[in-house]
Amino acid sequence: MAKLDLDVDAPRKVANVLRSASDRFAEDAERISADWQDRMAGRPWRMIARKLDAVAESIEKELRKMGY
Repeated sequence: MAKLDLDVDAPRKVANVLRSASDRFAEDAERISADWQDRMAGRPWRMIARKLDAVAESIEKELRKMGY
């Protein structure tokens, strides 16, 4: 698994990092659910993925308001 690059040099890149993390959590949720043969097993990871996406969207929205 590749490491997430948290060394961001621009505010907008923070949202990209959060989306990358979200994608990984969503992938893990699917893998866990499949491995355990239980859809609910990955539920906490899916929730985290959704939260990270929401924060990324919020950051992008605020940056657009600020003109970035």
